[in-house]
Amino acid sequence: MLSVIQWHAYPSLDLGPLDISPHGIGIAVGYALGGTLMARRAEKWGISRDDVWNMLMRAVVGVIIGARLFYVVGHFGDYWPNVVDILKVWEGGVVFYGGVFGGIVAAYPYMRKHELKFWHVMDAAAPGFPLGLILGRIGDIVVGDHLGGPSDLPFAFRFTSFDVAHPDANQACFVSGCHQTALYDLWNAVILLAVVLWVARKPRPDGFLIMFTATWYGSVRFFVDFARDADLYLGLRGTQWVSLALFLVGSAYLIRLNRRGAKAPAPEIEAPVPPAEA
Repeated sequence: MLSVIQWHAYPSLDLGPLDISPHGIGIAVGYALGGTLMARRAEKWGISRDDVWNMLMRAVVGVIIGARLFYVVGHFGDYWPNVVDILKVWEGGVVFYGGVFGGIVAAYPYMRKHELKFWHVMDAAAPGFPLGLILGRIGDIVVGDHLGGPSDLPFAFRFTSFDVAHPDANQACFVSGCHQTALYDLWNAVILLAVVLWVARKPRPDGFLIMFTATWYGSVRFFVDFARDADLYLGLRGTQWVSLALFLVGSAYLIRLNRRGAKAPAPEIEAPVPPAEA
């Protein structure tokens, strides 16, 4: 068997009276960096940086609730009958998809109130999704989460301690080596970020960038999660069903754009102001 990566996980950092999850730190930093990238790119669609940060501040609540809700639904047995533990978000246990959907729902009323076009906001945010995910997945690797079954690949992980964030991790993770699917998703996010930034160099139809991002990520994530150790629902993991839905919806939207021959909207050009009469 080829050598594997020896890894010591740090599920939490002891900061005096507080135990902070490195995964939570990764999510927070990723959110800030993704938001910064979105704010810079949004001006292309006439969306001010103030509008972007106002939306992102409102979206934080939706991100937290959605990410936690998706996790709890898939692990409800871990919280029954001690349902109060559901509120302990700082201990970890969130789902990326839930955070994305929750954030969009929470930001939508601001878009409506300030007459910001939904697809313009989403296209501006498209590169920020993989950028934020990169930091989140680094956090997953640090804490030892998103683990899978046995693996003898040279980039399999063997943990030097049983203290990992992944619940009921496969014994192979501590003996011979197992899949670290957060690493695979990290590779996917790095490549996706580069591709989306490259594709975004040219004007694209409304909704193209975000749906391209969703289709790419959903298709790759679907296959990555076959290696992940998680509960099955009708033969697939919960995140695989979401990934499949993203791929189908995104593909249908892109095909529709192609059939309609949709073109990128022309940039708005202000009419010249006539010189004042002397």
